[in-house]
Amino acid sequence: MPLNSASQDSQTLPRVTVHFAITLDGKVSTPNHTPAQFTSANDKKRLLEVRSENDAVMVAKGTLQTDRMSLGLPDQMLRNERLRRGASEEPLRVIVSATGDIGLDLPIFQNPGAPIVLYTTTRMLSWKRAELESKVAIYEAGKDQVDLLYVLSHLFSRYQVRAVVCEGGPTLVRSLAKVDLIDRIALTIAAKLFGGRSAPSLTGLPGDFLPASRHFQLVNHEIGDNEFYLTYEHEVCTRRTLL
Repeated sequence: MPLNSASQDSQTLPRVTVHFAITLDGKVSTPNHTPAQFTSANDKKRLLEVRSENDAVMVAKGTLQTDRMSLGLPDQMLRNERLRRGASEEPLRVIVSATGDIGLDLPIFQNPGAPIVLYTTTRMLSWKRAELESKVAIYEAGKDQVDLLYVLSHLFSRYQVRAVVCEGGPTLVRSLAKVDLIDRIALTIAAKLFGGRSAPSLTGLPGDFLPASRHFQLVNHEIGDNEFYLTYEHEVCTRRTLL
């Protein structure tokens, strides 16, 4: 289904949380972009808790493939809590990929769970669309690059998503920050150093500055198992109504 480009005027969009683990030197992965497995078991539990608080969980194709994510909610207590508050048992699973070139062998397609939605572009090949259509709802959200503003608007209107958590990767986070669509950042800071110019940070590898600085305020902090848990809120949320 093709989507037309959206205007930022009068948009009502979901609240967007970015949830990441980083090292003391600000890296989210190794230079080889290996899966992020450098935090405690408690942090893994927290990831599921944050995921359960949202209506949808969103990742880019690269992170989905590298981390072999299913984007599910294996904790029955968390699923029951969602049902008690009138939500679906698990959050909607959302993939962002400009090419739509995603293999059916990934865990997300092998494990049962919430419906899967793919936002892609006109670059997606017809044979790949036909291959995936039985597994995922596919929407064209741009010509060359995925229009994230429309993705959020469509999630709000089509799927009644009021809160979405982005779990990767850094390129997707940078794209969200570039158009100022991040409302909340939940960070786990692990007591490790990775180093390396080719190890990505929260917004990817070094490159151009964002169009403008994005300002956040620390609203909560906790000490865990040799790691810190920090929560930041966007200082100014005037660009849209948050529900």
